[in-house]
Amino acid sequence: MLAILALLFILSGAAGLFYESVWSRYLGLFVGHTAYAQVIVLVIFLGGMAIGAWIVGRITERIREPLFGYALIEAAVGLIGLFFHDLYLGVTGWAYASVFPATAGSVTLTLAKWGLAALLILPQSILLGATFPLMSAGALRRIRQAPGRTIAVLYFANSFGAAVGVLVAGFYFVGEVGLPGTILAAVIINFLVAIGAMVVMKFGTAGGAGTPAMTPTPSAPVAVSVQRLLLWVSFATAVASFIYEIAWIRMLSMVLSSATHSFELMLSAFILGIAAGSYWIRTRADRLADPLRALGVVQWLMGFFALATLPLYFASFGWTSAFLQTFARSDAGYVGFNLARYSICLVVMLPATFCAGITLPLITRTLLQGGVGEKAIGQVYSVNTLGSIFGVSIAALVLMPLVGLKALITTGALLDMGVGVAILLLLRRSGGPARRLALAAVGGWAVVAAIAGLSPAFDRHLLLSGVYRFGIVPPRGAHDILYYKDGRTATVSAEKINATGEFFIATNGKSDGALSSYWFDKCDPAAPRHPLRADAATMALGALITLAHRPDAITGAVIGQGTGMSSHLLLGSPHLKDLYTIEIEPEMIRASRTFYPANRRDFDDPRSHYVVDDAKSYFAAAGRKYDLIFSEPSQPWVSGVSGLFTLEFYDRVTQYLQPAGVFAQWIHIYDIDDRLVMTVLSALHQKFKHYEVFMPAGTDMLVVATNAARVPPPDWGIFQFPDIAQDFCHQIPFTPEAMEATRLGNETTFGPLVQRFPAPNSDFFPHLDNGAERTRYLGRQAQGIYGLNNERFDFTAPFSQRRTLPASFTLAPAPDIPRMYALALGASLRDTRTIAPSDTIEDDDRHASAVFRKRSWEAELRGSLPPTNWRIWLQRMYDAEKDQYGGTSGYADEGFYAGLYQYLDRHKAPAEVRAAVQFRHGIASWNFAEAAKAAEPLVAAALDRRSWISPDELRDGAAIARLLTRDVSGARTVFESLAPYSRRPDGDFRTALLASYIEAFQRR
Repeated sequence: MLAILALLFILSGAAGLFYESVWSRYLGLFVGHTAYAQVIVLVIFLGGMAIGAWIVGRITERIREPLFGYALIEAAVGLIGLFFHDLYLGVTGWAYASVFPATAGSVTLTLAKWGLAALLILPQSILLGATFPLMSAGALRRIRQAPGRTIAVLYFANSFGAAVGVLVAGFYFVGEVGLPGTILAAVIINFLVAIGAMVVMKFGTAGGAGTPAMTPTPSAPVAVSVQRLLLWVSFATAVASFIYEIAWIRMLSMVLSSATHSFELMLSAFILGIAAGSYWIRTRADRLADPLRALGVVQWLMGFFALATLPLYFASFGWTSAFLQTFARSDAGYVGFNLARYSICLVVMLPATFCAGITLPLITRTLLQGGVGEKAIGQVYSVNTLGSIFGVSIAALVLMPLVGLKALITTGALLDMGVGVAILLLLRRSGGPARRLALAAVGGWAVVAAIAGLSPAFDRHLLLSGVYRFGIVPPRGAHDILYYKDGRTATVSAEKINATGEFFIATNGKSDGALSSYWFDKCDPAAPRHPLRADAATMALGALITLAHRPDAITGAVIGQGTGMSSHLLLGSPHLKDLYTIEIEPEMIRASRTFYPANRRDFDDPRSHYVVDDAKSYFAAAGRKYDLIFSEPSQPWVSGVSGLFTLEFYDRVTQYLQPAGVFAQWIHIYDIDDRLVMTVLSALHQKFKHYEVFMPAGTDMLVVATNAARVPPPDWGIFQFPDIAQDFCHQIPFTPEAMEATRLGNETTFGPLVQRFPAPNSDFFPHLDNGAERTRYLGRQAQGIYGLNNERFDFTAPFSQRRTLPASFTLAPAPDIPRMYALALGASLRDTRTIAPSDTIEDDDRHASAVFRKRSWEAELRGSLPPTNWRIWLQRMYDAEKDQYGGTSGYADEGFYAGLYQYLDRHKAPAEVRAAVQFRHGIASWNFAEAAKAAEPLVAAALDRRSWISPDELRDGAAIARLLTRDVSGARTVFESLAPYSRRPDGDFRTALLASYIEAFQRR
């Protein structure tokens, strides 16, 4: 009988964590992800459970059949869950449309927001809180022997189900069926459990309806004062446990990362430890000679273990480094790595949480046998839950930012040990061993407190190593820590890399922006100019590309502070009157002062306003519209950030823009794949009428979108605004010609693909949040999107008539942007004055190699002998042409090709070689009739496994040529026949985009 009930309760625990994990996501979307929002969501959930347990605890002895009540509760939870998604949409839609606009800027808005949040999950939470007392009472009436064992088994079952449920929900269901589907899975489990409970009630052993409540004759009567003490112990141990949980989550986030899946591993390990403790005590609870003494010892050990495992935590940085070097960057390796990360969580948490799992069964059993009866179950459960509420609130909102990590976990440990000491001191009157044990506990508490107080602070260099990113712990002295603070949502630091002089700001060890030291130097016209690279390029060009599309903007907003450089540069506009920088963590703003005076306008300019809030919440409450919004949050694999890349967020953003306003979304294309980027592009495409896509840095893209018919053309004259020109005094000059090289595509060129993409990133189907940590581990890059800016033939350009002629600038101001560098390289190769020794041009390794290839190529064309291998000659021809004319579109140097044809004639080249040259000339010059004709023998040779040029070069060019000569069926034939020979990975953006073009032409 107990085994069946335990199985039902395992399922119930899993369903409960399905709900908790999904509800936290739903309410996070509505109320935000600030520390206060996260805590209040948890308070609503735990508060509801406490209310439910308290109510049932007061009436359980009067309930004729608790198991029947339990079945009804499970069914009711499932019934509400069945309609939760629709209810959420209705309530939040009404709030955004009516409540928020009417209460914008007032305290009433905050009260309304939290009232609605409580309305959404409080009823179900109350019902969930009633399940444990009802199940326990039903089980105890059927199994009257060994009540301690019964209670412990049920605690174990519910906790074990929860530990498994959080992993199954997070790692499987959310990814496969989204948030609504995960709730539906929980609903199905609820109904199955309800049916199972009814079956047990009907066909189970005696002890069903009409069986009196368990009110045993007290075998060891418990005084009222001891009863109260035990309830206080239940409260205090929950406070300490949640202090641990908050501290461990922050500590482990610096080892495992701040991704959602990492948090799910931590939560599961925490609950599994509790389950293990409950399982261990099941066979011992009824045989303990002195349960109170055992409880006191366990409480003391719990606090001791919380501190004793700290050396293991510090060692886990090295373990993580070893794991990252051991496991392959593959799907199987990712599974192994997650198991390894889970083991780290268990090593750190299990000793203390194992003890926590022992305490509640012991307390409940002691009260049951001491004469309190069934109501003890609800009392202990509800008081413990109230302690959880107090613990999470004081830990996250008060102690963490006030005293930091070390003092936080020490506080929890000393509280637990102190509770143990109090219990043992109560028992000391019995004398003998009890007295000696109590004195030993007091002495041990004092020793541990002294050691904790005198021991050095946590090694900040280790904590900030970001080992989960790069698999290494930087050697001591590599970084100088300029700022460090444990904030409410993250541990924030500002550091200097001593080897390079670079400054960077980080959250939980992950860099959120960096600047080279020259940004802090005074302008010197005689000093050498620097190229703009890496994070500085993203921050500067992302902000200025946005501003260029609304140079007359009056009101703007920036999502994310980082170094503060983006806001600083936008404030370089003389037209801007107000700029609101929205940052969720206040310590980021304080840490960014490290970059002063480079970001001085953030702090000195009266037009600059800081808002500490979640962006979604702020926009909904602010009640104003903006001429421009630049969204530059952290990477979307960080928990909570992906909500700023969703369909629903973009829908809201359109309401916060002026009619001609622009919204700019930064998207990184490193540590991510093409499919995930397409989920974001698809969401943007669905919500904005038009957009342009740029590449402000070699690893990032920027989408500038608008509600208007078209995105306004950029005014690159903003670089001449006096303040911006002053900021860029150290940089190689940015000309309009150079800035046009950052273009990647637009609604016209990307639309055929993204409009048919079936899975846009959504609040309720969070593909980005669910998949970005995996692609980060695998080291993926959005190769297809990057390739559009890097390959010789940009096959999107003809569709937008974006013809790019050879450039006049010979130094790329942002050389990591492939097209910009290619244009500058070509200009320098064509200008003999710039072909100088390789140590005179910055970043000249690539330039020197290109000079060598050009000279070698020209020498070969002048030679009297034919090449020994025409295929290699064609590859060298490709390299030489790309070196000199890379980055151009719709342009071919007729003199260059005339020299090639002369060479081919002189050496009687094979027909396919001449066709390859003609094909490349046609593609380069947009003479698609020429390219289509020349492609025919090349395609035939490729299908005969005699490829003369790259299959992907041939497929792209031949398919586009046929499309633009109205041979759609021929384009499809080429595309499909050459597909087996493609060297691109599955899901490559270029391949998918080309397929969408063919489908679009077929539909015409």
